[in-house]
Amino acid sequence: MFSRPYPKPLTPDKVYAGNLIALGLGYPLWCPEPHISGVPHIADVGAILHGRFIRLLHLDTSDSAADKKVTYFKPPFDNIEALHSNALLVDQIDGWLRPGHYCSHGVIHADLHASATSPIGVTGASLNLKADYKCRAAQGAALTLQSKAHAEETLSNKFLKAYAVRHFLKWHAYASEVLGFEVKPEDIILVTGWTKTTQDWAATAFGHDEQASISLGFGAGVGSLAAVDAGGSVERTAKTSALQRQGRTYSPDAQHVGAASTGSDQCVFVKGIRVKKRAILPPEILAGAGPHQLPPAGGRGGVSGAGAMKGDDEDPVNYDCEECTSGGRISDPVSIVLEYILEVSRARIAVASDDQVEYILCGRHILDLATLLRQIQLKIDVDADGVGSLCMEDVVRYQQEQKFPRPATGLSGVSELPQTAREYRRAHPPITAADLDDWPQITRKDAGSLTESQILLGPTQSKACPVQYKAMVFGDSKTMPINNEHCVFLSADGKLLASATGNTIAIWRLQDGLTVQRLERDGHTYSIRQIAFSPDGQRIVSGANDNLALVWDVKTGDVVHRLEGHKENIRCVAFSLDGTQIATRSDDSLRIWSTSTGELQYTNTDLEHLGRSTEIRFSPDGSRLAVHSDASEEDTSVVVLDCRTGERIATLHQKNIYCMALSPEGDRIATGSTDGSACVWDAASGKTLLELEEHTDDVNQVAFSPDGSEVATASDDGTVVTCDSRTGERRFTFRVESVRGNDKAGVNAVAYSPVNEFIACGAHDGCVRVWDRRTGAVVATFQRHTDTVTRLMFTPDGWDVLSYGLDKVIRMWSVRDALRLS
Repeated sequence: MFSRPYPKPLTPDKVYAGNLIALGLGYPLWCPEPHISGVPHIADVGAILHGRFIRLLHLDTSDSAADKKVTYFKPPFDNIEALHSNALLVDQIDGWLRPGHYCSHGVIHADLHASATSPIGVTGASLNLKADYKCRAAQGAALTLQSKAHAEETLSNKFLKAYAVRHFLKWHAYASEVLGFEVKPEDIILVTGWTKTTQDWAATAFGHDEQASISLGFGAGVGSLAAVDAGGSVERTAKTSALQRQGRTYSPDAQHVGAASTGSDQCVFVKGIRVKKRAILPPEILAGAGPHQLPPAGGRGGVSGAGAMKGDDEDPVNYDCEECTSGGRISDPVSIVLEYILEVSRARIAVASDDQVEYILCGRHILDLATLLRQIQLKIDVDADGVGSLCMEDVVRYQQEQKFPRPATGLSGVSELPQTAREYRRAHPPITAADLDDWPQITRKDAGSLTESQILLGPTQSKACPVQYKAMVFGDSKTMPINNEHCVFLSADGKLLASATGNTIAIWRLQDGLTVQRLERDGHTYSIRQIAFSPDGQRIVSGANDNLALVWDVKTGDVVHRLEGHKENIRCVAFSLDGTQIATRSDDSLRIWSTSTGELQYTNTDLEHLGRSTEIRFSPDGSRLAVHSDASEEDTSVVVLDCRTGERIATLHQKNIYCMALSPEGDRIATGSTDGSACVWDAASGKTLLELEEHTDDVNQVAFSPDGSEVATASDDGTVVTCDSRTGERRFTFRVESVRGNDKAGVNAVAYSPVNEFIACGAHDGCVRVWDRRTGAVVATFQRHTDTVTRLMFTPDGWDVLSYGLDKVIRMWSVRDALRLS
């Protein structure tokens, strides 16, 4: 008789990584401190040994990366193949993880406790911090962050994946044969991202004791609580309560790691690309046709009959499975994806990355990823060389469906849908108690929904390839048409989107598209002309054809102030950037009101001869107000007023001014005219600083870059031109080729990304185009609007673009998704 031997207990670093890896943030390092080989960087090749990342070599050969080279080991490679020029385009995310707890399934915690004089998040502060954890599962892990963690990741790792496939065997031979590390080829990691923090962290791993608990304290004056040595410990996890390490005990050697002890050099998560080669090619492989044939959905069972997968039909999200909660081996998600690729395709080599896992998990705790992959049946792309990878088009589509659940309208029960209950729950997840606490009126009624769209990807617009894509749409051209482009507004933090239909304002939450508020009670009696969020996002001001402006409380939906006194329709409204003043403009006057009291501060009637106003803008410091009116024959179309007194400061004399923009500093104003010219003015004096003659047709919109160094002009001649805002020197001309067969498409809207190097435009052909403004390269062309795009807005993180068109709807496009698919 043979008995199954008891599995060898896992080391603490394996327990820690195996449990926290389900968060989808990358591979959790039990030892975040830099190894003597250096701090992890993107384009590193390395391996994780005993919970610590060891750098073997660095692939970036540019002069700017000279200080990132590995000097501790001497790689036997004289000439490293140069990386593709776009391979190392990175996105830096400030404050990616906030101070707090990051726990695995089954681990609960109490709040962090800190002294009143030492707030969480102050680097180097004298702290006495305490955290209480309890593990109700067989195993568990938790990461406590006292300071925020920053992240960096590649924008697209397509080229890095191909590079890894070409070289992974050479890297493995170096690690195993030259350095003597016990690693497999699939253990070699090409780093594509990391999350780093300061030394104020604590890592906890729970062993096999049921109901294990631990109370942790760390900070100044608190001794080390580490129950084990740095990840190399072989201490067993069986019959132990909890093992813990903390960053305060670490004093880095600056000579080796090149970082000060107070810097953010503690890498708590690392992301990368891994490659696995098929050992033996079986004579019959499931889904032999690659991306077009997959085994039926099912559980984790073996192959049976004609390739059917046997298993239960339970949802793999948030339920206990033996593999994840026992003392057996715990596979990390990237390894599971590699096995899935080799199992369901004829690929000779599989390549996968942590970012793909992140897209699939979409912020959810999924304990059995292998079952989930077989249920959703993501397609596999296999190239001519036999290299298989997840179809990114499929991955992006799946992530979008999880992020933006479809609204359930007019349904009395699950039985009305031709779906299983499990599928219904996935498509329509419940609105939680926490959601209701934040937004008591939250609903799926009129929520945003995913619609089939298309992205054109390629080096140039004429050579672009179409890719099917699902984009979020807000509003409906038939049942919920949005009034106009001025009735669309994004909150300053990018979390809420508001629009007006008729005399009602709808507010959506961008993270999932749900409707969180409708402003209509005791409101306007006629159609709304313009709306604006307050800088803190707590209030909205609206102006309508009933000669009335209203200030609304976003949370309660109540009218806070009724701004009465105008004798004509209110066309323009605006908040000052400090939130203390509101400006309203009708044909009869311009009025400034107090936000806190709703009292009228002053009225200016000296603008009647300017015609109907189209927009008003406060300067960033709140001292000036620019008023733009409809273009007149010869007269002034823009005036600058003093916000305290209402007196005119400057007048901008240019024939037929059609649009305007304020610089980020508020010291300059850019205008565009119907004669194809543009000007940059001194906002204080009205003096012309710059005259631009770049177009042959109307200039429809102007915009300053986030740093104010550049100005962009969009014209009906089918071009967007960027110039130096100080000298007028032309930088780039972006030409728009109509997708409807015409030679050109007039451009109505232009916008800069606030934090990265993208510029977007909206055109007459209904497309939104995004370029890299440094190189002029086309990033993507998004297609779905059925009429002219008249308004564009980037979200604060710079990765999503919202567009409004004359088809009366708002669409949201992801530049990040376009880069994933390119």
